Amino acid sequence: MLRNVYLKTLRDSKKSILFYSIGSIAIGLYVTLFYPTIRDATGFAEFIEQLPETLKALIGDAETYTTAEGFLNAEMFSFMAPLVIGTFVIIAGMAAIAGEEESHTLDQLLANPITRQSIVLQKAAALLTGLLILVVAMWIGIVSGSKIAGFDLSITGTTQALVSLFALGAVLGLIALSVGAVTGRKGLAGGIAAAVGVVGFLLDTFLSVVELLDPARFISVFYYFNNNDVIINGINIAHFSTLVAIAVIAVVVAVWRFERRDVFN
Repeated sequence: MLRNVYLKTLRDSKKSILFYSIGSIAIGLYVTLFYPTIRDATGFAEFIEQLPETLKALIGDAETYTTAEGFLNAEMFSFMAPLVIGTFVIIAGMAAIAGEEESHTLDQLLANPITRQSIVLQKAAALLTGLLILVVAMWIGIVSGSKIAGFDLSITGTTQALVSLFALGAVLGLIALSVGAVTGRKGLAGGIAAAVGVVGFLLDTFLSVVELLDPARFISVFYYFNNNDVIINGINIAHFSTLVAIAVIAVVVAVWRFERRDVFN
């Protein structure tokens, strides 16, 4: 009889976790090894100052960008790392319940002596474990790259930025899992979670240059992820707590609705 859904889910996704982990290490290495080229470039700060405001909203100010932490904040944590992590967790989240339901394996899982609540919680735990492995892999890539390239990097700031990234990934992945548990629709689960991520990114990045629309950034998960440039200034506890609260609510809703609805045959 199948009782440990957590281990089964990890076993089923081991290849995906392995490949994404290798990719995370590679991205961390690539970005950090490229940094000395930017640091030593002449006239680069002046070039940034001449960019349009919308592009400077992505990069940040020129003085900060040419520091190791500022460069990683702009190149790694503003787009590249959230993209990799977001893709992994959304795919994992939409497959957790809705994927099994659409492939007609969920009814076999429910036939075992295990509660629906336990299934959701173990699926969520497996998703978060995979996410943690990716975040640790990214940390290894970044720190190793800085050592190889020979520049100083704040280990504390980098770790805090990755903890915040973990919270963002948990929100996106658990939203996908929750929508899938509520509706049983894999495509809908992935679409809604992706929309939360993409729209959140656009709101936080580009509305910052439109003063009238700036308050709308508060509905963006990216605002709570890295609005205060975590690698430079540290984690904002209020922002981090907001992401944790959203993730918890997503799991609670998933358990509540999944226990009460009929599963599609």
